[in-house]
Amino acid sequence: MNNVLKWALVLVGAVLLVLVMTCPNEEDYTKWLSSEHGIVCVNTGPDMGCKRQEAEVKWKSRYIMHAGIFIQVRDKYSEGNMDYEIKAFGLFNHFFDYSSNPK
Repeated sequence: MNNVLKWALVLVGAVLLVLVMTCPNEEDYTKWLSSEHGIVCVNTGPDMGCKRQEAEVKWKSRYIMHAGIFIQVRDKYSEGNMDYEIKAFGLFNHFFDYSSNPK
């Protein structure tokens, strides 16, 4: 029984170590946002200027929850008269988009 418990703890520890080492960061998110949604933002001091395929997009807010083993990001933008929110969950150096907005 002790041997099984020891191997189970080693396995759980190894999985946690892999999760921590492959957790994406905010820089990875901005690269993903550019490639997946075509949004590129530049911080110009008090404002953040964003573009999507040469059209100006207004950045409203960003929420980031970094839990060490995963990252969750919610960005709010407005383009023309439309407001939308991009939601992404990062795990294993990959982001999963779960927003309901059209790309």
